[in-house]
Amino acid sequence: MDDDQALDQKQSLPDRLQFVRVVAWLMVAVSAVGLFGIADLMTLPGWVDQRYVWAVSLEASWGSLMTFILAGSYASIALNPRDPWPGTVLLVVAGMALVVCAMLGADSRPLPLALIVAVPAIGLLFSARKEIAPPDRSLRPGWLHLLFGAAGVPLWLPYSIHAFQMSRLEPNAGHDTWGIEHWPVQGAAGITIMVAALIMGWWGQGRPLLRVSISLSAVYIGVAMLAYPDRAGAMEGPMWGVAMVLWGTALALLPANGTKAMPPRQSAR
Repeated sequence: MDDDQALDQKQSLPDRLQFVRVVAWLMVAVSAVGLFGIADLMTLPGWVDQRYVWAVSLEASWGSLMTFILAGSYASIALNPRDPWPGTVLLVVAGMALVVCAMLGADSRPLPLALIVAVPAIGLLFSARKEIAPPDRSLRPGWLHLLFGAAGVPLWLPYSIHAFQMSRLEPNAGHDTWGIEHWPVQGAAGITIMVAALIMGWWGQGRPLLRVSISLSAVYIGVAMLAYPDRAGAMEGPMWGVAMVLWGTALALLPANGTKAMPPRQSAR
C-alpha cells in the first residue's frame, strides 16, 4: 500500500469506526471530567479549594487511574479506531482490578465503576469487529521492559495491599467521589499499574500506550507521596515515593518499541 492509499484509508473511516471514535472521545470526557480525574489530579499543585485538607495521595491515585489510564485508553481508541486493542486491554485490566479491589477491600461500591470502565470498550470492540485490525498475538519480549515490569511487583503489590487493608479498617473514611471511597480504588490503581507493566514487557503492540499511561501514573502518585507524606494515601517513609518516581521515569525513558497493527479487514458490506 502506497502513502496515498494509506492516507485515503486513514481519512475515510467506515461508519462503524466513526461511531467508535465519537463514543471513545465521549468516554474520555466521562473519565477525565465526569469521574473527576483531572479535578483530583489538581489537588497536588493545590489548584483546589484550600479550605479543605485534601488526602492528596488518595486523590492522586484516583486521578491517575481516571485520567492517565482510563481516559488515556479511550483516547488511544479514538485516535486509532482501527487498532483499539491496546486501549481495550488496558481498560479490561483496570476493570478487573476494580472488581478485585471490591473483594479484597470489602467494599462493593467500586463495582459500578468497573462496569463504566470496561463495558463500553468491549461494546465498541464488538460493534466494530468487522472493521478493526486483528491483534498481534505474538509475544515479543523487550528485556528491559520485562526487567522493569518485574521490579514493579515489590513496589505496587504492597501499595495495593496497604490500600485494601485501609479500606477494610476505614470503610467510610470520607474520601469519596460519587459515593465511592478512594481507598479500594487506590488499590485498584496499584494493581492496574503492576499488571499493565508486566503485560508491556511481553506485548509489543500495546507497549507505546502502556508505557505512557503507567509512567505518568507512577510518577504522579510518587510525587504526591513525597509532597504530602502526612496525608491519607501515602505509604510510610519517603523511599516509597522516591522509588515510584524513579521507576516511572525509567519506564518513560525506555524505547516504545511497539509493533505495527496488522492490515485492517475489508468490510463485508
